[in-house]
Amino acid sequence: MDKNKEYISRINIVIDYISNNLTSDLSLSSLAEIGAFSKFHFHRIFYSIIGETLNDFVKRIKLEKAANLILYNKDKSITEIAYECGFSSSANFARDFKQYFNVSAKELRLNGYLNESNNRKLKSNIWKLNSNNGKVFNIEYDYNDFTL
Repeated sequence: MDKNKEYISRINIVIDYISNNLTSDLSLSSLAEIGAFSKFHFHRIFYSIIGETLNDFVKRIKLEKAANLILYNKDKSITEIAYECGFSSSANFARDFKQYFNVSAKELRLNGYLNESNNRKLKSNIWKLNSNNGKVFNIEYDYNDFTL
């Protein structure tokens, strides 16, 4: 297996772990260990492959899962959903949700959908992610050219 495929495979293991363990420790250290990278290399490689920082990715996955649960799991309170999606407090969740979707979680539940501008933003973020996942990853180019 060439280096690029190996790195992509290891990043995919981390992504699967994040998706299935939103309430676990999702720190740079723990996720780097799961992917068998040093923290320094993991952060750079993750960004190069995914196109967003680890923190941004984790937050987006949590918020998108929460939005889905809010829409399709009316039996749970929004606070329960926030904790289930790994947020440390309902206040943090409310702030991040409103910032990301431009609508509160309560409004989403009441309206049952995201309005046109919010829907465009979500589609844009998904398109960006799909675009980054579809690009040819060249570790020598991407990794060496990335600077903090």
